[in-house]
Amino acid sequence: MKQDLVIVNNEKCFRINNKLYCQNIEIKLLSEDLKKYFDLRFILRNSKVKPVHQLNQDNIKIASNIGSFLYNILIYTLKRNTKFLLISITPYTFLSFLILFLFRKKIYLYLRSDGQKETKHIFGKKFLFIYNLMQFLMIKGSKLIVVNNEIVKNRNFSIVQPSSLDKSWTNNVTNPNLNKITLLYVGRLKIEKGIYSLINIFSKFVKNKSNSTLTMIGHGDKILNLPPEINLLEPTANKNDLINIYDHHNLLILPSFTEGYPRVILESLSRRRPVLIFDEISHVKKDFYGVYVCKRNEKSFTEAVEYIFKNYNSIKFELEKNKLPTREDFALQLSKLINS
Repeated sequence: MKQDLVIVNNEKCFRINNKLYCQNIEIKLLSEDLKKYFDLRFILRNSKVKPVHQLNQDNIKIASNIGSFLYNILIYTLKRNTKFLLISITPYTFLSFLILFLFRKKIYLYLRSDGQKETKHIFGKKFLFIYNLMQFLMIKGSKLIVVNNEIVKNRNFSIVQPSSLDKSWTNNVTNPNLNKITLLYVGRLKIEKGIYSLINIFSKFVKNKSNSTLTMIGHGDKILNLPPEINLLEPTANKNDLINIYDHHNLLILPSFTEGYPRVILESLSRRRPVLIFDEISHVKKDFYGVYVCKRNEKSFTEAVEYIFKNYNSIKFELEKNKLPTREDFALQLSKLINS
């Protein structure tokens, strides 16, 4: 008999034409990959967002406000032996934690990134005290699961490796066109993701490297007055289309100020495309081949890009050495931790 597991997340969902959508692929992957290990339920938020990934509605409760969100939490506390997986530290998950803690439920807290750094970049230092208080209490009363050992210091935790890769990501890998530099960014268009500093650096870079383009694919802020060398694309839920986008570029750039274990690095490496990151997130390089680090300025960025393209042929062979985790590996890791 499968264990009951309720996943609680701040993810915003939107219902349109009687179908349910979210923007974060992780929720979709968890709903598909964990169902063979658990009797799954989700508690998520209702909000008008651009639909990207369609979800199966059978096991998802959508709350229109904080009251209905917490009411759903209360309903599930009445079921005996149900475990709860809280994803990220937010006001919604924190209040859910307080209810679950009072009812002495089994709570797992899954942190995918450094919330302190994200809070600082989004809201400023003045809100760090509130975040730190929520984090302290939630970690104290939960079993902690993280994606790297940089997120929380001096605490007991288990590490997982989130991945969206399946066999299709390594099938029919093509050689990149190296006639020009085609950079790619895949992720949220938000300040904490470093996109504005990337736009600034690339705008200077392209003046000396006119045969270069940058494609940015994601949702978030509306960005205006971009140079013609920068293209914006809507995110796609079609995996084959996304693979095709990677194949039509020759270098992934990840400019974030903070990251946990970015799936896009695995996706790019699986298509034999190298990755360039800034030094604030150098920890995500790990022992992967083909991931390069530069400082957040035009000079260092230019030197790194030039090095990669000068040595691209040898780098391609290095990329073949990577052993990349799959979505199946991740689901198994997570299920073992929760079932232990």
